[in-house]
Amino acid sequence: MRNFLSRSKVVKKPNVPQYNPNPQTIGEHIRKKRIEGKLSQKAVADQLEVEENTITGWELERSQPLMKHYPAIIRFLGYYPFDHETDSLAGKLKHLRHCHGLSFKECARRLSISVDAAMRWERGKPVAYPSTRKLIIDLWQQLPSNLLQHPV
Repeated sequence: MRNFLSRSKVVKKPNVPQYNPNPQTIGEHIRKKRIEGKLSQKAVADQLEVEENTITGWELERSQPLMKHYPAIIRFLGYYPFDHETDSLAGKLKHLRHCHGLSFKECARRLSISVDAAMRWERGKPVAYPSTRKLIIDLWQQLPSNLLQHPV
């Protein structure tokens, strides 16, 4: 009887990236930046002022960051990671809320409008007040250039 185990073949482990090179989710963006920067999850957690297991949850898509964490995440990444249109007022308003970490309530307070109006406008309903429309556009244009576009 012949022993089939007498020979073994050594196979190299395939070189699989530890992250998605074209991140789609906020967790994938964080993971890519962290690995490329040779940072631990603990180091990123310290920068973002969250717990290490929070970073793990975001990277594994077990949870999503709260709006209040978005400004720190955007600073860490160095770019705006969300891929939504910004040609419309609704897109600009959403972009502003993300960059400043504003809830609808806080956004409405700062714009001196109702929470309902802020929510309707972000969903694409027409803005009734020309002065508020101008304010949103002006605020959006004041964002740093690296935050105005999604990376290619």
